[in-house]
Amino acid sequence: MRERCCNPDVEWTAPFRTYDDDMTRDRRTTLLTLARVWAYPLWFTVNRSDAADVVTEDVDWWMSCIDDPDLSALDHYSRFAYLSGALCEFRTLVHYRLRSVPWPLRVLLRKLYPPEPTLTLDVGSIGPAFFIQHGVGTIVAAESIGSHCWINQQVTIGHNTRGRPTLGDHVRVGAGAVVIGPITLHDCATIGVNATVIHDVPAGATVVAPTATILNRPATGDAPA
Repeated sequence: MRERCCNPDVEWTAPFRTYDDDMTRDRRTTLLTLARVWAYPLWFTVNRSDAADVVTEDVDWWMSCIDDPDLSALDHYSRFAYLSGALCEFRTLVHYRLRSVPWPLRVLLRKLYPPEPTLTLDVGSIGPAFFIQHGVGTIVAAESIGSHCWINQQVTIGHNTRGRPTLGDHVRVGAGAVVIGPITLHDCATIGVNATVIHDVPAGATVVAPTATILNRPATGDAPA
């Protein structure tokens, strides 16, 4: 079966796709080999901390959310090494998990394994299996977050003068959403893209932002051709 690219005069055939897939796989294998060496001090610290079991669940959940069969087939340390090397938002979560480690070691690890600079995790407690997709421009300041939650990029979860939110288990917050105040997102709640939430969300409920609305229609004569 042939697939046509954006240039109508060029066709890609299955052998070319196989070659590209092989190159991608070989590159990933090389990078993973390097990551396994580079990530070992971080792995060593995690396994000797009280966060070892929680980070294990984090890694398993990230693999489930990413849903890449090649990555899922790796051994546990290789998956940890891949996430640590490829995703700075994962490193941010690991640093959060290592809060009980003596501060000089924490400072050293942050130098060796830089977190995502625009991702803030200011949370009383985060349950196991916490996934952050992209994580750019994201502030999470909550009382607590349950297990198996999913937060996207450019999310703001924060406080007002009365308090800050609580998230239950299996909560998902879509890109650009804003969750403010002493409210609760109950288990299995889903917050849609760009939604603003200032009230409790019941268990299993989905809330979404309104669609874009035209405020000023151009006069008929001024409408673009």
